Amino acid sequence: MTTLSELRVCKLCGNVFSKKAGVAIISSCPQCHGTSLELITLNENSDEVYLDELD
Repeated sequence: MTTLSELRVCKLCGNVFSKKAGVAIISSCPQCHGTSLELITLNENSDEVYLDELD
């Protein structure tokens, strides 16, 4: 099972994927190979989920 803090979203294609594969950290989208990614984070003051850029 994974948590929201372990997921990334590709800004180019919208693919959602885990930021780690085994011990390797994934730095580009496995689908389109884009590097413009966002991290999914949970806003603890709300039940909604927001995206924060990884810049």
